Amino acid sequence: MQVIPDTIDLTRYRKEPEFQARVRKASEFAEQVKAELKPDNPDRKSSPTMLSAKAQGRIEFRTGEVTCWSGYNGHRKSMFTSQVALDLCVQQQRVLIVSLEMPPARTMARMTRQAMGTSQPSDYNVERFHTWTDGRLWIFDHVGVIDGETINGLCRYFAEELQGQHVFIDSMMMVCASEEHLDEQKAFITGLCRLAQETGLHLHLITHCRKPASGDEARAPTKYDIKGTGAISDQAHNVMMVWANKAKKAAMEANPYDHTIGEEPDAVVSCEKQRNGDWEGKLKFWFHPGSLRFCDDRTSGVEEYVLQPSATSRPRAHFGGEA
Repeated sequence: MQVIPDTIDLTRYRKEPEFQARVRKASEFAEQVKAELKPDNPDRKSSPTMLSAKAQGRIEFRTGEVTCWSGYNGHRKSMFTSQVALDLCVQQQRVLIVSLEMPPARTMARMTRQAMGTSQPSDYNVERFHTWTDGRLWIFDHVGVIDGETINGLCRYFAEELQGQHVFIDSMMMVCASEEHLDEQKAFITGLCRLAQETGLHLHLITHCRKPASGDEARAPTKYDIKGTGAISDQAHNVMMVWANKAKKAAMEANPYDHTIGEEPDAVVSCEKQRNGDWEGKLKFWFHPGSLRFCDDRTSGVEEYVLQPSATSRPRAHFGGEA
């Protein structure tokens, strides 16, 4: 893990570059279209995704896009996206986590548990994991409110100076603090989309959902429940909703001998929008408390991630686990 201090001078990165779009003949794009339409074309490179077998071929995190991750407060959005960030690191992606609500040590403690597949990794494995993250993972050392210009400069710095590829911003309410300032929110999401396009970064923005009027969180939220301006879901390229099945936990406590309850998923992640992808739908996951991992099923054991030493190694991870 490498740290970017909040004292770094980002002045020259705050300024947006000159607009350089130009009018071109449609025929100039013929070769790119051929690659786009032929999945088996060797020139067509697939984008990184989650390592979950369920997500393979369904969800991709393409360059120059913004993904909005949203859900109710307390439904493990940050924990899920922490696992996504780890998946990307395994795929040799260069990731920056801007966790404005959690100190770096706590962020890394959670990721270490997820990577090692246990609640109590040894000191040796803590050191091994942190060494492995160098060149893959950076943390912005700042907790608290931050302004949009600083986020913009930080992302440009990461892209230009550190050849970054993914930035996780957790969360939007720490940048646009007021739900009433819809114009500020719209300007921020518009700026993120432009920033992604100009830098090639994939920006992951964590947002919150409105609390249901009934107070019942048993209904999974949709993109229309995201707090603030509708421009967030309108302009983001992808919208992912994270929902925890809290009713299951209550049912298991009330009926500890009813094993059929465990067959219900602990979380559902819905892809409600994927502008440049072919799939939208729901993915069911089972939560493994010790590792803080979201698993494809509840039948096979959770093992540590395979931490590949080089870019030529094939990424893989285990996604089993008892619910």
